[in-house]
Amino acid sequence: MLALVLLSAAGFLTHSAKLTAQQSEFVVRDVVVRGNQQIETGDVLRNLPIRAGETYRAGDSARLIRALYDTELFDDISLARDGSTLIIDVTERPTIAEIEVTGNEDLQSEQLRETLEDVGLATGRIFRRFVLDNLETELRQVYFSRGQYGTRVESSVEELERNRVSVKIKIDEGVIALISHMNIVGNEDFTEEELLKLLASGTRSLNPFSSRDKYSRAKLSADTEALRAWYFDRGYLRFDITSTQVTISPDKHDINVTINIDEGERYSVGDVSIAGVESGFDIEEDSLTALVQLKEGDIYSRKLMTQSSSAISDHLGEAGYAFAEVNVIPDLDDNNKLVSLQYVVNPGKRVYVRRIVFSGQDRTQDEVLRREMRQMEGSRFSPAALNRSQTRLQRLPYIERVSITTPRVPGSDDLVDIAVSVIEGASGSFGAGAGFGSDGFIFNINFTQENLFGTGERLAFNFDNRASQDNFSVSYTDPYYTNDGISRNVRLFLRKTDTGELESTANYILDSYGVRVRYGVPLSEFSTFSLGFGYERVELLDTTGSLPEVTEFIEEQGAEHDLFDVTIGYAHDTRNRTIFATSGARNSLTFEATTPNSDLTYVKVGYNFEYFYPLSEALTLAFSTKVNYGEGEEELGSLPFFRRYFAGGIQSVRGYRRNTLGPRVGDDAIGGDFRTTGSFELIFPPPFTEVNGATRLSLFADFGNVWEDVSDFQGDELRGSYGMSFVWLAPIGPLTFSYAQTFNDDPDDVKDNFQFTIGSLF
Repeated sequence: MLALVLLSAAGFLTHSAKLTAQQSEFVVRDVVVRGNQQIETGDVLRNLPIRAGETYRAGDSARLIRALYDTELFDDISLARDGSTLIIDVTERPTIAEIEVTGNEDLQSEQLRETLEDVGLATGRIFRRFVLDNLETELRQVYFSRGQYGTRVESSVEELERNRVSVKIKIDEGVIALISHMNIVGNEDFTEEELLKLLASGTRSLNPFSSRDKYSRAKLSADTEALRAWYFDRGYLRFDITSTQVTISPDKHDINVTINIDEGERYSVGDVSIAGVESGFDIEEDSLTALVQLKEGDIYSRKLMTQSSSAISDHLGEAGYAFAEVNVIPDLDDNNKLVSLQYVVNPGKRVYVRRIVFSGQDRTQDEVLRREMRQMEGSRFSPAALNRSQTRLQRLPYIERVSITTPRVPGSDDLVDIAVSVIEGASGSFGAGAGFGSDGFIFNINFTQENLFGTGERLAFNFDNRASQDNFSVSYTDPYYTNDGISRNVRLFLRKTDTGELESTANYILDSYGVRVRYGVPLSEFSTFSLGFGYERVELLDTTGSLPEVTEFIEEQGAEHDLFDVTIGYAHDTRNRTIFATSGARNSLTFEATTPNSDLTYVKVGYNFEYFYPLSEALTLAFSTKVNYGEGEEELGSLPFFRRYFAGGIQSVRGYRRNTLGPRVGDDAIGGDFRTTGSFELIFPPPFTEVNGATRLSLFADFGNVWEDVSDFQGDELRGSYGMSFVWLAPIGPLTFSYAQTFNDDPDDVKDNFQFTIGSLF
């Protein structure tokens, strides 16, 4: 580059002298550019400091040539004069016709392409040699930051016709240097083993999928911050990392890391006070003091100090002080190893919401989104109400993503607008599928519209054909049947069942059709009361393989029955999502009874509990349990055989064949009046998929069984299984696969280790 500048300066003097020899100054009547091929003449003229009609003076050559060289478009520039015409001869720099990169495996091509473009290397751009040299250095730094210290980068340039070049970059990535030794020096109050467990970097572990021993500069930086946080949260206010030493072996395969620390002394909390709460402020100081988690005499913790500050800020926000500021001023007493904390509160003005604006929705009516808001226009701003509003919007099945911002109203310090941006997902689906599952041949066709005409109403049609059962149903749901939020669901159904197609289950044929209407009444933000009414026509038929119990029931009670029922339910739901929930719980209690005008009378009670606890962004721990009990009229002594409870199968206790657990007559399961099942699951996304995508894996342990009556329950008769499950929310409906091993089983139990099904999960 220095040589180029010197040559340019020499050119300035030479050409200037040539023009001066002809005429020291002249009026330029025309400017002619020669030698340009790729660059338009107009682009050259626009960069000239001299225009036609202006006077060319001695010394202008240097200024003119410098201006053209600054464009970095030319390798050589010379000036000449023909009368009153200024002639500029240029030699263009070549353009890049192609870039070929080979050898990159660990570094993705997209990331590499971004690096090339950042330094100015891209097809069609002007080629500059120094840029290619800088790229080699940049790429080495990228690989070094990933722990690949043996990386070599070589480049070559091939000249092509029409002043073009082909750039070839060859990368030898080498191997990632692994951490062979990692030490922490200077620790006294905590063992090195205890501290090393805090770090993401370390020596090789037993987990074959772990990248713990792969060195990364960014990962080591995060580790040092983790150490700081550990000590600061345990009172070591003067903790310091004095140095971090990273050495690499001569073959660049092994790395030794040493972190030198100075723990310092442990500090306790001295005085704790609240400042800034003036008279007339409508929040008591005591209520803020109660939110401070650190008390006098406690070991200091930066984490608890920050949490206390956030708790005060949130409390003020709930009172409408949306822009309250809470700053903590620590006062250190090094002699007594005490730190006094003063929380300085600046509440500002109470904030109100001027208007709520929605954007991003194309199909959904504004009213459908607005009715889910718990933060109202004109009311006091509430972070809790706003968070709940976002959760309710996210739970709508036709909304994929929600983001909310609260911009201040210009010119006002006590008003905000709420801007709700939504991304709509697919609201309708149509699918069909066929296959062979644990229940024999499966054929399914379904249509669902979750957001009918943008109203938020739901219309669903489903036909499900299996070896043992045909189901047809149509349902319509209006989530806001009334303005108060009372929902209504109407469902028509037709069912044909032949249990003879199922092994190890009592044989009979049942045809039924009916209608059900259910209303949901919100009692609170999380609780709902439901009331339903239904009618079902049941037609029974025994077969040559039917048990005497089935045949006798039909002979005594008849083969055709009209059943009218009433269902009452209560649910308390705090889950963050309806499908693939990752936090929250759901408790539900249901009571079902046939009315006196029914041909058969019975009652059924059920309790269902689900709990989700997020261990991390990707890991969720889940627990669920169901308890069901039923009782028939005194004449029957138990539930009708076609209304009894069964267990076993992919939606119950996995690893056991569907509906085969519980009381038996010979080899056939006959169901019972009491059932309890449960499951523990560790849920996570499959590798290389999105955390909140349409698939999930889980490790599970199931338990459960069925008894003839609740008095027969014995805990040691609970059947168990453990294994892995995969769920895919496919267009044709949820696909569920599981592989399970059973335990505490009986030799007579019928088992299916591998099971899968198509159908609703919830």
